[in-house]
Amino acid sequence: MDPKGNGKTAIRGGFGIFYDRPQGNVYSATVGQPPVSYMPTLYYGTLATFLQASGVVGPPDVIVVEAARQSLPSTMNFSFGVQRDVGFRSVLDVSYVGSLGRHLLIQRNINSIPMYARFDPANVDGTTGRPLADNFLRPYLGMGAIQMRTFDATSNYHSLQASLNRRMTNGLQYGVAYTRSKALGTGSADFEGVSYYFPKRRWNYGPLSYDINPMLVINYIWEIPGLGKRLGNRLLGAFTDDWQLAGITALMSGRPFTPGFSTTDGQDITGSQEGARITVIGDPRLPKDQRTFGRNFNTAAFARTPQRSFGNVGIGILRYPGWSNWDISVSKRIPWKGEERYFQLRGEFYNAWNHPQFNSYDAGARFNPAGQQVNANFGALNGTRDPRKIQLSLRLMF
Repeated sequence: MDPKGNGKTAIRGGFGIFYDRPQGNVYSATVGQPPVSYMPTLYYGTLATFLQASGVVGPPDVIVVEAARQSLPSTMNFSFGVQRDVGFRSVLDVSYVGSLGRHLLIQRNINSIPMYARFDPANVDGTTGRPLADNFLRPYLGMGAIQMRTFDATSNYHSLQASLNRRMTNGLQYGVAYTRSKALGTGSADFEGVSYYFPKRRWNYGPLSYDINPMLVINYIWEIPGLGKRLGNRLLGAFTDDWQLAGITALMSGRPFTPGFSTTDGQDITGSQEGARITVIGDPRLPKDQRTFGRNFNTAAFARTPQRSFGNVGIGILRYPGWSNWDISVSKRIPWKGEERYFQLRGEFYNAWNHPQFNSYDAGARFNPAGQQVNANFGALNGTRDPRKIQLSLRLMF
């Protein structure tokens, strides 16, 4: 098609140029994509089934990168902190730490069908009584999905970070770090897709996957006082001296998530290429004393989204369960022919107490045509982290 005429696409030798006249933006297609390199393969087929094979016929999908007004991705980091010696060989550090990401990579399908296009009577196939295939309804005819990667995503991180640290003195070292933060954005570096129909700030802005808030991490090393040395008993010291205890304890909040839904009847709710989100009709949070294994948030606060609606749930309105983890190591130094050579007997215990550490819920509601939620596991715990792992070692140091 001629970009100077009614069409908006020109393909010349496998290099696509997409010209949007009102804004004057130019998008270049990645070399090596269809039609430069398009090699569909059909297995165990016949001529009678050739046209039914996926990928053999039909408009190809491509990925394009914005060629005009391409901004350089940038990150701005800033912090302000106060440190103070609080005694006991310890230093307290309280800081504000922030980070802003601008012009980050993001992806959207610029060849999506118009909103509610499948509900338009003008788009009905007279031979079947059903809407025409999406490829007949796209703005750029002759092409499938055109995933355009642009550099207009943002991220914002703000945090209060406090730490208390003591260097190794008299056989004791420790560090305590507490962070209270918030990480929000419209996209991330993994080409997260955003809506074609709604402004990304309104529809895709919310907590990022790494928004774990708050978190507390404690590390420590303790050289256990030797009873044998104190009593001057070498035989007793062979069993009680030269022991060391170390570990890391982490207490974390859960990651944010957005509940979703499906239907038993498979109804097309939006009539568009973007599916509907679930509809929130109440407060989805539950007090801790009301939570059970099978009910961790208010499942009654969600309803089936009606047809011709896209739902109203926000990004990351709930969080998966928080967790606490204890990794502990115990070691003993066994001298051998002097102080320079020794054996080290060491035991490491990951998730030392082996308590259950749940990390996810069943977050997918399922509604029947009457709007009743029929997934019995909706809101139940359904995933765990690793159980306890033990590692033993004996090393000769010289």
